[in-house]
Amino acid sequence: MNLLQTQSMHLKAGIFCCLLLFVSPAFGQGVPPAPGCDQEPGQCLNTPACTSCVPDINYWVVSSRCCPQKSNCCCPCCEFDVYHSAEAGQVTEQSMESMLQSLDPNAPICIMVHGSLVKWEDVLLDSYNTYLWLKAAAPQKPLNVIFFSWPSDDTPTKIIPVDVHILGKRAEFNGHYLAQLIAALPPHHQISLLGHSHGARLVASTMHLIGGGSIQGISLSDCDIHICCHCRHFRIVFAAAAFNHNWLNPGERYGCGLNCTDCLVNLRNHKDRVLLLYPVLAPASRRALARTGFTWMDRRKLGEDTNRVNDIDVSDCVGAGHMFPNYYSHPEIAETIVPAIYFSN
Repeated sequence: MNLLQTQSMHLKAGIFCCLLLFVSPAFGQGVPPAPGCDQEPGQCLNTPACTSCVPDINYWVVSSRCCPQKSNCCCPCCEFDVYHSAEAGQVTEQSMESMLQSLDPNAPICIMVHGSLVKWEDVLLDSYNTYLWLKAAAPQKPLNVIFFSWPSDDTPTKIIPVDVHILGKRAEFNGHYLAQLIAALPPHHQISLLGHSHGARLVASTMHLIGGGSIQGISLSDCDIHICCHCRHFRIVFAAAAFNHNWLNPGERYGCGLNCTDCLVNLRNHKDRVLLLYPVLAPASRRALARTGFTWMDRRKLGEDTNRVNDIDVSDCVGAGHMFPNYYSHPEIAETIVPAIYFSN
């Protein structure tokens, strides 16, 4: 590698590092410590304004942060850490059984998955704000809400491009754990999945598994996990989706991802500054789905499945931002995705 190439790589890494710098405040009172993780103090952020629109605060956080992050050719199996948030956003540790028993049988389940470089305290803050954001968009509609958290804040090499690649693969692997969680949910519930950044990749991985594909050499059938495509309905929303725009096409990395999907809403943002560098930092990669949307060629390859995917341009709302607060600060975005989240049509 010559000097010019080395300097170019350092410049790319430096730019990407600057773009990813994001300081999130701590959640406040009643927050249990991260499973096996250290916490750092921070400040408080304002929550979405319309808290009066939400009759109660009632959501769950399910974490795979303490679960094995390699399969070693065995079926991934996770004993989740489960937390419940009630009045005033207080979070307490609970059991999986208590969560399952508390679900409203007449309401769909929305599972939200965060992206990379999100610390535990920021997971709790964003969960609270996202819950208010979603509920304020349709306060009279019932909805069970679960936030799925995975170990996304580990940067083993401290080289941002390398760590982002590692975290992308880890998000993909945690698709096994999200599928395991879905398999444990009552089968009559409709499920909406909201994934942000690498969380969108995790959701795509999950739906690829449910659709009959394999992730990192392992399928659900290998692990004796069965999720009936035709027994429940899945709707998907991607925000700042950080994976190749063609990976949902047949034969591609997540080519089975639409097999069990009723509809997919991709929030397209061609101004996303972080994802501008996505193909630069990974030369073998194509442009990110969030920036391009489903291209003409993608839709041609999807065939009839193209009727299941919808691009909604949020560039003017979100601008150059990438992090999820850039999304949940806009009530109009939540209102736009109500049909997908609440199964309202």
